[in-house]
Amino acid sequence: MHPLPLARALALDERVVARPEDVDLAMVLGTGFPPFRGGLLRYADSVGIGAIVERLARRQQEGAPAGPSGKLQQMALSGVKFYKD
Repeated sequence: MHPLPLARALALDERVVARPEDVDLAMVLGTGFPPFRGGLLRYADSVGIGAIVERLARRQQEGAPAGPSGKLQQMALSGVKFYKD
């Protein structure tokens, strides 16, 4: 798993973007993220924020420069999702 959910969660947390839909649209149109997944944050919700946190932590242990943010960890523990569906 690429560390993009980390950066995108921070963008929401720091109010760089207003809605998860904005992030997902930018990822699909700007980077070519697969549209059938619904966007990066929709995908993160579908696999579970906890799974994303685990993958990011594992990558950090393998030498990646960053791990899961505190915000993502809080979301995983509380069961909060990016989308309120």
